[in-house]
Amino acid sequence: MKTNFPDLERLPPHNFWKHFLNSIWNRPRWILEDIYEKHVLKPKMDNEKEKCNRITREYELLLKIQLLEMELNLLKTKQKLKK
Repeated sequence: MKTNFPDLERLPPHNFWKHFLNSIWNRPRWILEDIYEKHVLKPKMDNEKEKCNRITREYELLLKIQLLEMELNLLKTKQKLKK
């Protein structure tokens, strides 16, 4: 269907009852999916996220320790060379 504007086309008519019944039929599924996401999936994801963060912090600390040990070794060698 054409409108008075050349670049616009009118959408075909839609069936209100079809959309209404579809939403009523699917609403319980949507609610259950939301509850499942909130109370089952989110805690699992949070645990995984925390686990990954913990591992990352551990590696960062290990790297810092290694860096400090290298600096200490460097200072020791400089001290030995001065003597």
